[in-house]
Amino acid sequence: MIEQYLHDAIGFRVASGALAGRRLRVARTLLTCRVAAEILNEMQMPPETGGGYRFVNVCNPRNPLAFDPAGGGWHCRAALAEHPVWGLNWAAAGLVCAHLGARLPWAQEWEALASNNDPSRLYPWGDAPPTPVLANFDEHFGGTSVVGSFPPSELGLFDLAGNLGEWCQDLHDHDADLPMERAVKGGAWSKDAGHLRIQASRGKWGRLGTTTIGLRPVWDD
Repeated sequence: MIEQYLHDAIGFRVASGALAGRRLRVARTLLTCRVAAEILNEMQMPPETGGGYRFVNVCNPRNPLAFDPAGGGWHCRAALAEHPVWGLNWAAAGLVCAHLGARLPWAQEWEALASNNDPSRLYPWGDAPPTPVLANFDEHFGGTSVVGSFPPSELGLFDLAGNLGEWCQDLHDHDADLPMERAVKGGAWSKDAGHLRIQASRGKWGRLGTTTIGLRPVWDD
């Protein structure tokens, strides 16, 4: 499954701004629970211990990932195998990307690929208002959905708006008093339509693995 996920990456060139000319390969979908479990096992990620967590939010009983102490390692709930993984904090997301030879996108890169290099575009699909046919948002579905359930962008990328937000490299510059906040792009299943706008951004403490944030690796070409 990991090899297939890598094979499906799409080439992209940033056309304008400070990063103009940068060439990337971008994962077609958010990282799924099935692939995340395989990667954690390849990384030999140890189980989380104690009352807190370092990387994987096992404190949330709904987390799609769990560790089998009998020798099975990390696994995902079967019903959520093709859903995007959540519960990985910013550090874990970076480690997973690094294991794939990838990284998290910068917010400016994310906006470029989400808009297909059109800075005037409101949403990944264009300027039409969001609906539950176009994206998973605002509690319409009560949780995450299988990746690829909604129409792709012109580039062939899925869930750029809704399902889960996406960790970015950047500090969230709107929260200068909260230096541990990282930028999150893309809205989520429980967030309102305003979060689906390409230019929208929110901050989240990088230490937390939450129910509304996943990841999409990018590779430098």
